[in-house]
Amino acid sequence: MRWIGWILLSVCFVMAYLLRLSAGVLREALEGDFALSASTFGLMSSMAFYAYTFMQIPVGVLADSRGVRFTVVWGMAIAGAGALLFAASTGVWGLYAGRVLIGAGVAGAFVCAMRFLANNFSGDIFGTLSGATSFIGNTGAILAQAPLAFAVALLTWRVTFSALGGVCLLLALLAFFILPPEPYRAGATSFSLSSLKKGISSVYSRRGMIALTISYLGTSTGFFVISGTWGVSWVSAVTSLDTGPFLAGLNAAGMMVGVVVAGRVSDRLRSRRKPLIFFAGLQALSWGIFVFFGAFFPAAVLAPFFFFLGFFGGSLVIYWTVAKELNTAGTTGLSIALINTATFLSVAILTSLIGFALDWGSALPPAIAYRNAFTLQLAMAAAGFFASLFIPESFGRRAE
Repeated sequence: MRWIGWILLSVCFVMAYLLRLSAGVLREALEGDFALSASTFGLMSSMAFYAYTFMQIPVGVLADSRGVRFTVVWGMAIAGAGALLFAASTGVWGLYAGRVLIGAGVAGAFVCAMRFLANNFSGDIFGTLSGATSFIGNTGAILAQAPLAFAVALLTWRVTFSALGGVCLLLALLAFFILPPEPYRAGATSFSLSSLKKGISSVYSRRGMIALTISYLGTSTGFFVISGTWGVSWVSAVTSLDTGPFLAGLNAAGMMVGVVVAGRVSDRLRSRRKPLIFFAGLQALSWGIFVFFGAFFPAAVLAPFFFFLGFFGGSLVIYWTVAKELNTAGTTGLSIALINTATFLSVAILTSLIGFALDWGSALPPAIAYRNAFTLQLAMAAAGFFASLFIPESFGRRAE
């Protein structure tokens, strides 16, 4: 049953990616129905990331204390309700509220998948299975591009999101019947303010956790900038091509391949630090090239470049593994939730700031306006590489 449970949680992770990243292909449709500016659209998109961020610690605690089944069932039900509310929205506040519920609901999918792996699979294959989980989850990122754009064009965005809400509710029902209940785990952080403070203190007293968090958020934001909100718009505005959803899908495909390669290489080498530095350095370099020269790339170069921007972000699977190995079994969910909290707060803020920067630069040529706005993401990637130099080597062994 552990393999069936893992597959079900991976499918929940697919829905989490799809719903979080769905805004990118909706800009034209939503602007037509609600007359959204770039900053308003960016804020609307970021609502899911803000909610996802602020729910990371609670779902981490719930996964550690109440178990995976409890957390996933309630989470997917809330996500389904959010998708249905989004579909029924008659104004921008309804869009905001729907995105908030979506972000809050899917917040537990990843943490619960990692908690389930830690509970049911040996440490020798944790990195590989983490990569496989992310690979499967990233199919949701691909589905959120050209396939979602096609569904919206064929069915309208309201019908499409009503269907997605129904899928989430079905997954909640399946999780209730398939996933095993878990007894209270001794040593887990309980859901109270005092124990939460103690758990956070325990996690960040571990050497390397601060550097790990900074590096993780610095190397993870780029993928969500491209695939989640602004990649399709950049292609349309800067290159005048209509291949934005396809290129954003290639970015997601690159991430899918990258997480499998990174996880496998890390497990084979029994080294976490070296692959992290390698991937973070190449991602920062790639973003530097993209920001300053991407507008001049021919279409034949853009496709592989978008792929490798995603590929070099695949190191995120190693960050999850290091977070597990630097901490004790009772704080696995919390430690991963904490680095996710910092990351998705950064994504939410960065998504909004890019929208504001584009509005401020609306009088500039699109290539210059996007270059200035995307410089914010380049700074994040550079910070991620610098912080990776201070992450300790865990050698695939878990802390006691």
